[in-house]
Amino acid sequence: MTYGISAEWSKKMLAFDEHVTPGAGALATRPHVDPDAVSLRVEETRLVFGHFINVARRQRRLTIEKLADDADIEVGELLSIEQDPHYEPDLRTVWGLSNALDLPQPKLMELAGLAVPKEGHWLEEVTRYAARSAPIKDVTPDEQAFHDAVVAALTMKAT
Repeated sequence: MTYGISAEWSKKMLAFDEHVTPGAGALATRPHVDPDAVSLRVEETRLVFGHFINVARRQRRLTIEKLADDADIEVGELLSIEQDPHYEPDLRTVWGLSNALDLPQPKLMELAGLAVPKEGHWLEEVTRYAARSAPIKDVTPDEQAFHDAVVAALTMKAT
């Protein structure tokens, strides 16, 4: 047996509430959610997500290359996550990171801005904590060596 949805039925269903915009995804089931507010929250959470992935990687003493390999993602993508607050990771990437770091996937999806949190209180607290916990710190010897090598390469005259 085949089921089909006619155009007439669709129009009748839309007529029930003329103020609802038809759509799909998280906001379709929550028409009272302001898309602009969600957009701002997504940018905040992506910033926190990148900072958290960086701290989690360093806490586990993993190189960028090792975590990328463990998560089965590209090194450049991991760099983008850690350094670019506007970078939007895909679902597969966050799934790989959740497995590699042994973290719950649903919450990591929310932190990455890929899922609308059912309860946003934890996200607000995490965002506030991340803002307070990013102190200015000295450059490590490895970071200094990296900096010097890049500056040398940038300032080297072509022969």
